[in-house]
Amino acid sequence: MASLVDIPIDYQQSLIEFSTSLYQGLNKQESVCMSPYSITAAFLLLMIGASGRSKQQISSALFQNSIFSEEEKLKYHKSLDSYIIEQAGVNVSLASANRLFVNNQFTVLQNVREKAKQYFGADISLKDFTKPKTSAYMMNRWVSKQTNGKIKDLIKEKWLDSNTVMLIINAIYFKATWKKQFSPKHTRKGKTRLLRYSVTIQGRNFDMVFILPDEKVGLQNIETKITPKFLKTISTGFKSRFTSIAIPKFKLQSEFDLKTELPKLGVTDIFDDSKANFTDLIVEKIPGLYVMYAVHKAVFNVNEVGVEGAAGTVFGVGFKSGGHFTANRPFLFYVRDVKSGLILFIGRFHPQVRAG
Repeated sequence: MASLVDIPIDYQQSLIEFSTSLYQGLNKQESVCMSPYSITAAFLLLMIGASGRSKQQISSALFQNSIFSEEEKLKYHKSLDSYIIEQAGVNVSLASANRLFVNNQFTVLQNVREKAKQYFGADISLKDFTKPKTSAYMMNRWVSKQTNGKIKDLIKEKWLDSNTVMLIINAIYFKATWKKQFSPKHTRKGKTRLLRYSVTIQGRNFDMVFILPDEKVGLQNIETKITPKFLKTISTGFKSRFTSIAIPKFKLQSEFDLKTELPKLGVTDIFDDSKANFTDLIVEKIPGLYVMYAVHKAVFNVNEVGVEGAAGTVFGVGFKSGGHFTANRPFLFYVRDVKSGLILFIGRFHPQVRAG
């Protein structure tokens, strides 16, 4: 059984720092929700196949200037994931699944296959991306199954073609009931037109924290202060007491383009086909591999019974085509022996003149 004692505090704090920094960078005008836990898992999986500055930028965003080796980062992630799931508690459902959906024209390097399986339980599923509709359907069905039907249509059909090498996906599902549930008969319409109710609530292995700023302070002022230290200060001040609680019953759904959010944390090279380095990802030596798509989708529901959350994160790796070559105007051709350069045939073709 995994133990939190075996995972360095610095490692845990680094991931919390990544979570708060990611949230800080969001354009928060209205209600939003996200799962840093899901993004972290998919991001680490992507890191396995990255090299050079690409790997360094991913590592720095997740762990800042930590001295952990890559093996330690992956080992501690597996231990932390196991610990959280094993210690979930009564009436709590928590599952996190990872998978690499790979274009069947390419072969994932053995090192990536082994680490993906060892540290993330991630299998390799080969797909024919020249059949985008079928492939997208199969991948979305997998995500939906892992999230109890809460995350749908994460994968877009337009992402898939012969230039798409693989999609790295994490899916997470969480459901928990309140230790003392809210009575539906106390649910009523409030001034905000949201359902509200009142009951006593206590904590457990997982707790849901509500931070309600004073009207003069405002939510935006509080959000600018969100750091691991700030959250720790709040949690250490918790006290158990009986009180009347009124919170809204709500459903949230958010979708983020991580190609917009991650550069705010210094991760830029992986999105640039001229700078990205994924030479340790597949057997085939294809120049210009880069992250073409990076999307995170999350839903979060709160009601009288408890809370339910689900999220999916996908990184799509591929390459740009060399452009289109359409011989629709006069052209020259020749057939040669590659090594000697000896020309066997040479000619010209003019589309407007019948050639035979």
